[in-house]
Amino acid sequence: MSDQPKPPAFEESITELEKILRALEDGTTTLEESLTKYERGVFLIKTCYGQLASAEDRITQLMGLDDAGKPQFKPFVHISSTEATMPEPKRRTRKTE
Repeated sequence: MSDQPKPPAFEESITELEKILRALEDGTTTLEESLTKYERGVFLIKTCYGQLASAEDRITQLMGLDDAGKPQFKPFVHISSTEATMPEPKRRTRKTE
């Protein structure tokens, strides 16, 4: 098991980065506080880039890109749930005389 805390969600990281940026811009933090905030900001940025790269990889897999990075389009076949659950119609047979 890892002792590393789970990285924050992308949106949480962005919110925290905005707070860090405001704190660094207002000029009221000490040098040591600024360095600590800066280090945290760098960590959050790297985390965000990693999350974005992972999302891009997932999208690429879903899209089905070829080696040149061009999308491979496949027909989308969808049967609505109502069609899938409808019984086949009964055929009437004719009586022969």
